[in-house]
Amino acid sequence: MAKDTSHIPLIMDIEQKQLDTQNSVTIRSFCSSDAPHVLHVYFTGLVNGVDSAGHFAITRAFLHWTPMYFAYILSLSGGGAFLLALQTDIQMLGLAIVLLSCGFMLFVYYRIRRTFMGYYQDGLRHDMTDISQYYRQDHEKDGYPIRRFWVAEIPSLTSDSGYEVVGCVALDCSSRSDGPLFGELKRLFVLPAHRKRGIGTKLMRTVIVYAKEQKIALLQLETTNFQPVAREMYSRLGWHHNSTRESDFQAGGMRMSFVEYLLPL
Repeated sequence: MAKDTSHIPLIMDIEQKQLDTQNSVTIRSFCSSDAPHVLHVYFTGLVNGVDSAGHFAITRAFLHWTPMYFAYILSLSGGGAFLLALQTDIQMLGLAIVLLSCGFMLFVYYRIRRTFMGYYQDGLRHDMTDISQYYRQDHEKDGYPIRRFWVAEIPSLTSDSGYEVVGCVALDCSSRSDGPLFGELKRLFVLPAHRKRGIGTKLMRTVIVYAKEQKIALLQLETTNFQPVAREMYSRLGWHHNSTRESDFQAGGMRMSFVEYLLPL
């Protein structure tokens, strides 16, 4: 007799359900309970997530920089001397070479990490510590500039709330001296595991649609040359390069520059 398995969920059905769940993206306004999730997205997108500026800098320094290649060779040579040499003096010399090489690598990593942690802390001091207060929607009634913050969420089978915040974006407006209203698009981040699904594009278009409704004449954003994936998206969506200013920071022999893009509305 054949066994009835109609009530048993198939693995493929479960995987498909998870995929459909992940593809269901909602863009909504920020609420106070989103704060810890948004800070996680912000930190990952800026400091150590794949394609973040911090990740690019570390990759550049450790995989594409000639001095680091020498450090690798010296550490291997020193390690070989320490393990294989018969004379104590040569062993100690090999150990010293290994320690110096590793010290150099740690110094490079620490310097990069400290730089991008500094940028992260700058954001916390400016608008990311109390997002609900900075981006209050009722500010406009008191004559404050237009400020909005959105999050991208997907249904989650593991979260207590039933959803997971996977991206964010903000709009910060002010009036120029000559009158026209312009806005800055900022804090556009998507968790690496949820990229390549159009979430960043959807977040950006949310800002653009809202800006047009508010009669904002121009949108501006700033990124870096350490974020080539983001820059490619901006160009694809019609943003135009306006200016570039160099910073004092270098990683892997490449100087970081701040790149401004404009989008007339």
